[in-house]
Amino acid sequence: MNRINSFTSQMRMTGFSGLDTESIVADLMRAERIPLDTLRQKRTLVEWKQEAYRNITNLLMGFRSKYFDIVNRTSYMLSAGSVKVMSAVSSNSNYVSASANSNAVAGENRIKVLRLATADTAVSSAGISKGITGTIDESKLADLEGKKIFVELDGVSRQITLGGSTGEEFVDQLKASLDTAFGKTSDGLSKFTVTYNSTTKEFTINTANGATKVTVYGPQGATGELAGLGDLGLTEGQSNRISLNRPLMTIQNLFATPIEFDEEGNAEFTINGETIAIKMTDTLEQVFSKINNNEKANVTIRYDELTDKITLTSKVTGGGDNLVLSDSSFFRALNLDQITDGQDAIVELNGETLIRSSNTFTVNGVTYTLKKVHGETDEGETVTVTQDVDSVVAKIKEFIEEYNKLIDTIRTKVTEPYDRSYLPLTDAQKDAMKEKDIEKWEEKAKTGLLRNDSLLQKILLDMRRAMYEKIEGVNITLKDIGIESKSYQDYGKLYLDEDKLRNMLLTRPDEVARLLNGVSEDNPSYSRTATAEQRADRYSRSGVLQRLSDIIQDNVSTVRDSNGNKGFLLEKAGIEGDITNTRNILSKELDDYDDRIRELIDKLTRKEEAYYRQFTQMEKMLAQMNQQSAWLSAQFGMMGQ
Repeated sequence: MNRINSFTSQMRMTGFSGLDTESIVADLMRAERIPLDTLRQKRTLVEWKQEAYRNITNLLMGFRSKYFDIVNRTSYMLSAGSVKVMSAVSSNSNYVSASANSNAVAGENRIKVLRLATADTAVSSAGISKGITGTIDESKLADLEGKKIFVELDGVSRQITLGGSTGEEFVDQLKASLDTAFGKTSDGLSKFTVTYNSTTKEFTINTANGATKVTVYGPQGATGELAGLGDLGLTEGQSNRISLNRPLMTIQNLFATPIEFDEEGNAEFTINGETIAIKMTDTLEQVFSKINNNEKANVTIRYDELTDKITLTSKVTGGGDNLVLSDSSFFRALNLDQITDGQDAIVELNGETLIRSSNTFTVNGVTYTLKKVHGETDEGETVTVTQDVDSVVAKIKEFIEEYNKLIDTIRTKVTEPYDRSYLPLTDAQKDAMKEKDIEKWEEKAKTGLLRNDSLLQKILLDMRRAMYEKIEGVNITLKDIGIESKSYQDYGKLYLDEDKLRNMLLTRPDEVARLLNGVSEDNPSYSRTATAEQRADRYSRSGVLQRLSDIIQDNVSTVRDSNGNKGFLLEKAGIEGDITNTRNILSKELDDYDDRIRELIDKLTRKEEAYYRQFTQMEKMLAQMNQQSAWLSAQFGMMGQ
């Protein structure tokens, strides 16, 4: 039978002697397993402690990510721009728009746009498509009489009947049929051109006077009256516009100038010295994608179906050779022979004439974006630069609120009392309790596990010191700008005087910026491999927010320092998603408990087996005694007869 809380799964048959062996052994083992329950409780406490450390680690990581990671630009606090926010407004953003950084000076700037910067551009001098070209066999024109093809013009499809006894008559009738089917413009002009070369016997259909794309259709291999398309040497879907989605091998002869490929079906060309290789199996869209996505070529190319032309534009504006093309059949096929050189932008800024290669440029912390040229008699625009103090105050206020929440959380962990009477529950205790009661018990049992923890106390102390220790080269303190701690019992919580902060931002913004996020010129960035001297220099000359960021990094960094260690909290308790998840001090302690628990379970298993062997032997002896007693009773009974 199976026994609850036993150490082996072995099935036994007991009780033949009348003894309740199972209950007796269970009672004996209940006392024996007390050390095991104690060991498991100690292990659980370490596991809960690790969980509590990791919660603090996650809070610190989240705080750092929000305020000290440049990826989160809206809340980033480690730049001068987070403290000194300048804004710029143009009097007419249709001509000029503007923005300002922390280096800008409040005031007005006058700007007049005399010329916009443009880029080098190559445009097709003529349409790149050959048009719909077929062949007329005059000896078979009689067979074409009455046959039909389908023609689609800009999305409208019509059936056209063929006819004519000569090539010229065929073309004239075809054009007349097209005009009848699709009508003419309001000015009486045809939407088509149909030309005929009496020497080559080729005819070409194209569009004119506002019409764009014409396409011919007809079943391949059709017979009878629907066989007109094949008889004219035309193919299904043939158009006067190049298809971007068909392989080049199928459309190379549809260009006005065909693309040339080598014997293996390859070709190449260069743009700004960058070689781009293409294949016959590529589509024109794929070729354009190769060009547009090539960062070194630094150009954009597009096809305009309306004009049937290609435009290739440098991404770099201004004068100079910004668009250099190789002599290749690909560019010849695209008719890219009309090249317009780019030019620099010219503006008048505060009475000075400036020449810039881009329409966006920065002067004295103000970034101007030119959009439209002013007229000769225009005075230009006024760009007004102001300091946005309110947004900075709101940002610092939010930061202080979140910082205080962080401090409160850590303070609670190091000060909350620990009740030793609430130990982790054993399996037997859980079996006797309701789920809600178990949750309440464990909530109480987890309280105070980090009380007076030296690592967390050091974090709080370091943060408090970072806020108030003097910064070399800075003559003001947090208190001077309206930020201070009111009581030592607050463990470094901060309080804000908004009016005082607002006044300092208006009158001494650069000093406030240095106080909060200035850096050491010699050690401007946090480094895990910095020497003690470098760390000391960075601390003494860095603003309080830089110091705070460094302190958090020291505790939660996943990068190893010069001693091969990661952040203090990670070395202590680890974090998921990092190698420290299993390689940390508390995990090693848990592994040690696991080893001790396994050893004790083996010992208790052997103890339990020994009890069962003893009781089995005793049951055998009792059974023998019962047998002997029964035999003696039987013998005495026979003598009495």
